[in-house]
Order: sequence, then structure tokens, then C-alpha cells
Amino acid sequence: ASDVYKRQVSGSCADGSIKVKKSTTGVTLVLDGLTLTSENTAVTCGKSSEVTILVSNGTENSLSDTEQNNDDNYPENENAENAVIKCKDGSLVTLCGDGELTITANGKNGIKSGATTDEDGEASLTIRDLTLNIDAPVNDAINAEQLLNVESGTLTIDAADDAIHCDLVLNIGADGTDGPTIDITNCCEGLEGAELNVCSGDITINASDDCLNAANSDLTDYDFTMTISGGTIDACSSAGDGFDSNGDLTITGDTVIVWTANTADNEPLDADGTITVSGGTVLAAGG
Repeated sequence: ASDVYKRQVSGSCADGSIKVKKSTTGVTLVLDGLTLTSENTAVTCGKSSEVTILVSNGTENSLSDTEQNNDDNYPENENAENAVIKCKDGSLVTLCGDGELTITANGKNGIKSGATTDEDGEASLTIRDLTLNIDAPVNDAINAEQLLNVESGTLTIDAADDAIHCDLVLNIGADGTDGPTIDITNCCEGLEGAELNVCSGDITINASDDCLNAANSDLTDYDFTMTISGGTIDACSSAGDGFDSNGDLTITGDTVIVWTANTADNEPLDADGTITVSGGTVLAAGG
């Protein structure tokens, strides 16, 4: 389908959901003062879809699921999608706008973005402009399999596991912009991607494990990289590394402050490859 669809949703619903069907493109879903709870996934973007989720200026919106939206803990639930917002394989989804969106993930993940496949096409998730609050007491706040761009906006995250995770490429900010403001109040790992790039932003992380991690245990012979070229990062780990790259770690600019626990085998800057600091201001202490 190539038609353009625009739907504005508002009001309150105690058990409902919104679904964009497979291969539907040109969809804009406008959240305009919506409070939506679903037993399972609140918003689903089907395979090969192209969807913009626009949060209206000046509005407060909330999406939540229930603990049954987890097929690990509830295998009998055939409708469990493991996320409040589920973007399936091959979907191109942009979450944006000048309003506020609060996501409460009682099942598993807050937002889940799928993979690029030969059958379904390229997948990506892009976040910009909006105020996004995610409470994920079970697993990850944001989890992507292919490409995750957090370009701008204000994000506040409390997660049981990773705050912002991508199996492959995670980009925070963009060259020439102020980038996002990210406050990760609690998590296991803060930012994780096989290729982790921080170009801009104001980022605060309180983690129990690694604050930044360039890794993916499912990939072999992969060129893991962590590159910090801009932004201000204030990161603290209570029981892990500060920045941990399974390949090279490169810092070329702006400001990095990293504190780690004063325990063996935990380093403020740790890399299996080469650590290069060629610019910026770096304070790394602990370990």
C-alpha cells in the first residue's frame, strides 16, 4: 500500500490497542492526549510498515501493558509481543513530536524494534524532539535489532536491564546538533550497541553494570566499535566498567566523566582493542 494515512487518537481506554497492518506505508499516528492500556502491546507497527508516531505539542500521553505481555513468563499467551510499542521486522518507525509520552512496560520491554530481513526489508527506529519517559521494571526500556537513532529530545529512563540497546548500530545525537538529553536513573547497562556512536547530547547514567558497552555475544568476528565524538557524558557504575568496548574505544571530543566501583576487574575505560583519546576533556576514575 502506498496511500497516506493520518489518524489522531485521544481520550482514555482501559484495554485496547492500535495496529498498523503489514506493508502499510505513509502512516502518521498522532497521539493527542491519549491514555491507553493494553493487556498486550499498545501500539504495533507491522512488518515492512512505515510509521510516524507524532506526539502532539503540549499534550501528555501514556501507554502501558500488563505482566501477561511476556511470552517467557506466560507461554500460553499467544498474543504476547513483549513490548508496549512493537515495531516488527522491516518496519521503519519514527517517534517524534513536541509533546510528552510516558511508557510503562509491565510485561517486558518499553519499545522493541525488529530486524532487517531479505523478506521484510530494512528496519530502523528513530527518536527525535519529544519528551519520552520509560519505566521498564522487567527488561529493556528501548531494544532494537538493527538500527536505532536517538537524534534529539528529552529521555528519562528507569530500566531493570538495558536502558537503550541495539544489537547492531546505535547512534546517539547527530553531528552539528545539540543532541538529546538522556537521564538514565537506574539500569543494568546504559547504552549498548555493537557499533555505538555518541555524536552529541547531555547524557547522565547510573548503572549497576557497564554504562556504555560495545558488544553483542551473538556476533563472531565482528568489528565492535565505540566512538565518542561529542556531547557531555556523566556516567557512574556501581559494579561494572564505565565504558567497555569489545573492540576499539575512541574519544575525539567534548566532555566525558566516568566513575566506577573500586573493585577488581572493573575499569573506567576498558577495551579489547585500542583506546584512543585525541580530544575533549576526559575524567575517568575508579577500578
